[in-house]
Amino acid sequence: MVGLSKTLRAIFLVLILHSLCSWGQGLEPRKESEVKAAYLFTFLKYLDCEGKASDPIIIAVVGKEAFSGELNKYAGREIKGRKVQVVYLDHSSDEVKKPIKCHLLYIDDSALLFQKELIKLYQPFKPLTIADNEWFLESGGMINLVEVSRKIRWEVNHKVIKDTEIAISSKVLRLAVNKEKK
Repeated sequence: MVGLSKTLRAIFLVLILHSLCSWGQGLEPRKESEVKAAYLFTFLKYLDCEGKASDPIIIAVVGKEAFSGELNKYAGREIKGRKVQVVYLDHSSDEVKKPIKCHLLYIDDSALLFQKELIKLYQPFKPLTIADNEWFLESGGMINLVEVSRKIRWEVNHKVIKDTEIAISSKVLRLAVNKEKK
């Protein structure tokens, strides 16, 4: 009888532990592309975008299948009363060589070899430039998305942001993983 009681207690304990361990499994972690797309939309909220109130705020994405369509969720949403428009450009086509006026330019890893050229090409429009590769800031980019402790964060190129006089909130700069050296 004592053996049966211990066995039942052990089974009961295993069932409780199993239910506790599987309790949160229905909640899926956000995909990296979903988090990065959300960051791009959020950065726009802290950016003073030039143009009339009726003009859209344009995100230009250069690269193949960047964000796996996650950024499309934000197309049509409003920031400061202006609709967000997302434009995808293939870096291997001629369309990317004819820069469009945009407020945010995201350069995907598939366009890594052209990022320096793209930054210069779009410079007259003064977009906030964002990517996620280790050479982006050195190439003249403004914000680089990085993984820190299994979370997506960002680092900024303070000099480029200051030199282009882009109007972005100091909150974005202060929350970057790399702080401005004084």
